[in-house]
Amino acid sequence: MWITFIALFLGGVLGAASMIVKKKPEAAEIIGKIAPFQGIIGIALLVWGVIDLLNAFGLLSLWGGILGILALATAIVEIILGFILGFNLIAKFMGEKGEQIFTKLAVFQGIFGIIGILLAIFWLLFSFGIFNFLLF
Repeated sequence: MWITFIALFLGGVLGAASMIVKKKPEAAEIIGKIAPFQGIIGIALLVWGVIDLLNAFGLLSLWGGILGILALATAIVEIILGFILGFNLIAKFMGEKGEQIFTKLAVFQGIFGIIGILLAIFWLLFSFGIFNFLLF
């Protein structure tokens, strides 16, 4: 749960960096400190998203309902954000098809970043038992 929170939160902040800085210019310094690690964070988020996707199918059958759908949505957002943020490192392996996918997804980078931050906060609160009522 903590790896999901940290990876998704950092990826979300990097994904929504331009939107965050526009609203809070003082955040540019903090974001600038993690920006050099964008590619590594992206690859880690992509790999973790694939792992979470596999787990999400089990959670979907176990939990069902809203919580299962949120687990699935989290995995999808992790994969998309990870692909966008890590694209510079994986571009040579993806070829022209990867470039086309990246171009289509990059337009929504900020939106996926905000969704990633919100999902990260949800899972953090869930780990503290705040949303346990969703288990039933």
